[in-house]
Amino acid sequence: MKFSLWRFVLPAFFVFMAADAVAQSSVWMVRAGKATVYLAGSVHLLRSADHPLPAEFFRAYDNSRRIVFEVMPGEMERPENMEKYLRASVYSDGKTLREHLPAEIYERVEIFCKDKNYPMNRLAYLRPGFFLITLTVFEMNKLGADLKKGVDYYFKEKALQDGKTIGALETAEEQIKFLSLLDAALDARQMMESIEELKMLEEYYTKTVAAWKKGDEEEIDRVYLKRLKGYPEAYQTIITDRNKRWVKIVETFLGGEENTMVVGGVAHFAGEEGLLNLLRQRGYKLVKLQKR
Repeated sequence: MKFSLWRFVLPAFFVFMAADAVAQSSVWMVRAGKATVYLAGSVHLLRSADHPLPAEFFRAYDNSRRIVFEVMPGEMERPENMEKYLRASVYSDGKTLREHLPAEIYERVEIFCKDKNYPMNRLAYLRPGFFLITLTVFEMNKLGADLKKGVDYYFKEKALQDGKTIGALETAEEQIKFLSLLDAALDARQMMESIEELKMLEEYYTKTVAAWKKGDEEEIDRVYLKRLKGYPEAYQTIITDRNKRWVKIVETFLGGEENTMVVGGVAHFAGEEGLLNLLRQRGYKLVKLQKR
């Protein structure tokens, strides 16, 4: 079983691979009292060709007064948050990847960047996890995918235009802490595996975007979560702890009087510790929105 940091981070971008033609959407609905919560699985980076978004997202949006995101789109771009991100992303000892990686692995990483025409002289100051995240974004941009075309940005802009309430499950600072924990879990061998797997990014992205419009809890669990469970500390940090915090927030929405659309990476919804199952354990009935 391989540890690949981009496979841990990218579910926040693409979500999952699925092949179940029966599944109908990546949007689930749960009701309690006067409130309805829609759980909308997100692809955070999309291409222009991936629009318009699936109709189920618009049904959830139209029926919701409040739109809540995993983290507020654009929040990381605020100067104070960007400063924190940059501080967390570089080595505190002033050294570079060259001093922190075995020579043979650094050489292979350097070759990858040279082949891709990426500025290794500048990127080398990044810690391994943040280095891989940066390369992933570069590669995604080459495919025409970026955050401002993604589900989150789209609905944030729409909600602002329509005068809806917006919110977030996590702050930018919490996300930076989460990324730092991922970085700490990465060793040299695992970084090399991640670099090699980045070469398959286009194929993976194409499949995941095509599958995203269906939604399949079992497949999400099988393809992503079971692999991640092989690394208990990372799984606890990325999935279990966050989902336990998020489900409490979702329950506060269910205890209110207005409908809410929660937009988050769908990998958080599936599996034994997923938001959907946590809600079922609390006695809620969930319904997947179907195509009309």
